[in-house]
Amino acid sequence: MAIFALTGDFCCGKTTILNLLKKKGAFTFNIDKLVHKYYSDRNSIIYKKIKKNFPSVIVKNNISRKILKDLVFNDRRELIKLEKIVHPVVIEDLKKWIKKNRDKKISIAEVPLLFEKRLEKYFDGVIVVNVKRNILINRIKKRFKLNTKEINKRLKLYIPLKEKIKKSDFVIYNNGGIKELYKEINILWKSLNKGV
Repeated sequence: MAIFALTGDFCCGKTTILNLLKKKGAFTFNIDKLVHKYYSDRNSIIYKKIKKNFPSVIVKNNISRKILKDLVFNDRRELIKLEKIVHPVVIEDLKKWIKKNRDKKISIAEVPLLFEKRLEKYFDGVIVVNVKRNILINRIKKRFKLNTKEINKRLKLYIPLKEKIKKSDFVIYNNGGIKELYKEINILWKSLNKGV
């Protein structure tokens, strides 16, 4: 039985990798998906606190994730304020999930800010997604319509990939297409099963 964390830069393919590992038989947990659920639930404590603290991001009674991202990524104080609202709730949910899945053969949680929030201590091992910088920047440009300066500004908010790799037990490369990724998943899955 083992519980792993999956982490990496934003837009590196963590969710795709998590879904492929789920198909292999892993029990999975996706923090971003959970946060989005809280954002869309008007009765959630997170929604209520965001509405109170960031009224400008509420559009037709919904949290505009685009407006919220633009706001927090342009003002570090606003980012810290948002993290103080979101992270305690999400980390508590993550801890409950870990406790509940301790007896499963392989469980994997996608945790974008794993090292930034010092959450690695809750896991038996860490998997990091490695994407070449130029490929990552092109993916982010396509997905979020950001320029290189904006992308670099956001990436600087987090621990550099090189450091994440040093702190991780497994590295999965996602520089090519889906065929290459399947090969990487198969290699990783065998490695994860060896130690269990």
